Amino acid sequence: TACGAVTVGEEEEEGETGWIEGAAILLSVVCVVLVTAFNDWSKEKQFRGLQSRIEQEQKFTVIRGGQVIQIPVADIIVGDIAQVKYGDLLPADGVLIQGNDLKIDESSLTGESDQVKKTLDKDPMLLSGTHVMEGSGRMVVTAVGVNSQTGIIFTLLGAGGDDEEREK
Repeated sequence: TACGAVTVGEEEEEGETGWIEGAAILLSVVCVVLVTAFNDWSKEKQFRGLQSRIEQEQKFTVIRGGQVIQIPVADIIVGDIAQVKYGDLLPADGVLIQGNDLKIDESSLTGESDQVKKTLDKDPMLLSGTHVMEGSGRMVVTAVGVNSQTGIIFTLLGAGGDDEEREK
């Protein structure tokens, strides 16, 4: 019976202080969640700032009004004739009007890693967000911003909300 009394006393003592372990675990989880959320928010803010700075600084060669000019990607409008060359990330959708062995990496849109050969007669559509891997050419811009293929995808994914508000 003496052993039983000792056991009951320990259980009562453990019951009074047992909540401390649970509270410590809960507090640890809350701290981890808050730190992770803050880090994600901070990185997202840095990424958005860097992305907007790149968009402002990135220039593209277009023919507008018969003049060859270099303009920021954000200033490209429908009807511009954009000169595309090896290494370019296409900033807008367009139709090829002149091409010299032009090959495009459309993996960012289609997921296929094969380069697509673009010609005037077979496949003249150039889509924003794709990379020029070989050759050069000119295209007439047909869609920009949220109306381009990439813009439509971002809008459908819900990532284009900020861009739409800025354009209004």
